[in-house]
This record gives sequence, structure tokens and C-alpha cells, in this order.
Amino acid sequence: TAERKAHGKFASLSDFLDRIKDKNLNKKSLESLIKSGALDEFGERGQLLGNLENLLAYHKERVNASENQGSLFTEESLPQIRLGKFPEASQKDRLSWEKELLGLYISGHPLNAYKEKFMSKEMNIKKLNDFKENDPAVIGGIVEEVREVLTKQDERMVFMKLSDFSGTTEVAVFPRVYNEYRQYIHPNLCIAVKGKVSKRKGETSFIADKIKAL
Repeated sequence: TAERKAHGKFASLSDFLDRIKDKNLNKKSLESLIKSGALDEFGERGQLLGNLENLLAYHKERVNASENQGSLFTEESLPQIRLGKFPEASQKDRLSWEKELLGLYISGHPLNAYKEKFMSKEMNIKKLNDFKENDPAVIGGIVEEVREVLTKQDERMVFMKLSDFSGTTEVAVFPRVYNEYRQYIHPNLCIAVKGKVSKRKGETSFIADKIKAL
């Protein structure tokens, strides 16, 4: 950010790598920049990640050439970027990286493919507030958090945070259901949950009975 403010916008991938100081660029930082979409203007994320080692090697050679030889090198004789072909990153991967690194989705939302379903009464978390205790319902959304706990009988169950376009709710998944459907209970998965409404302590939540992937 400081370099961009001082000397203007980066014109290309090579311009970015040439201007970033050696101590400020390592494999982890470059990988994070690519995954978060910060370098989307200069290349597709899957291809850039596949060429990560090439980009780091290019940066190192340019730094060494500049420090050791200075004006003895012409621009034509300096190392050049050569990007190999790699598969494009999937939309699912891009969104997952954005959520992990930025805390929000930038290039879309995992639920966009199911948007019509979430506009219906059955798939709207916000409308759970209108339901009564133990009313049956079907909701769906993206799993944002999963918290596993032990019951008094030493059985594993989970509480998960499920979100759709209308809101967020806590879903309790008791041992029997957890054992049967645990493959669907992971962060960033889009799922549908059939169960019943809970209204304990003035808070609306949900108790799962069946779960499936969307």
C-alpha cells in the first residue's frame, strides 16, 4: 500500500514484483495476495498460484540483478516472467479463500446458485421468528461455524451457525443425527436442514432431524 501511494498504481504483474521490496514478499504473503483477489487484474488466480514458485524466483532474480549489476543490465537482459498453464480456480475455491483471508465474500456468494430456493418460505431463516416452538420447517444456507461438544452421555453433537440471504440461526445437531449426516456438517458447505423450531430463553434456533447437501 505504501509503495502504491508513493509511486502510483501497479501497471502489470512484473511492475508489482519489481517494486515490492524483498523483505516484504515471501511465499505466504504472495499466496495470500493471489487468493484474496488482490492480483486479479494481472492474472487468473489458479494460474498465478500454479506459478507461485516462478513468480518468487523472478522477483529474487530481479532484486539480485538490480543490487549486483545496476546499470550493466538492460531491460531486455533482465529476467522476464514466464507463466505456465494451470487450471483456473473454481468459484467455490475463490469464495472460500476470500472468506478465509478477508472475512467476507468479494466475487459472489456461495448461495447464489440456490437463490430462488432461498426466496421461498421454507428456505428462509428470518421467517423462523414467526414459527412456534416445535413447529416443523425446512431451512437451508451455508455453514459458517461448527462447534462440537460432548453430551452428558459422552456422545458427540454439534451446534452450527447456518446463514442464508435473510439471516443466521444456530442449529443443534444431536448425536443420532450427527452420526448419520456428519459429512455435510463442515464450514463453507451449502446444506438444507429439516427439523423443528426451538424458542428457548426468548431466542429462536433450530433442531436438525435430517440434512442434505444442496
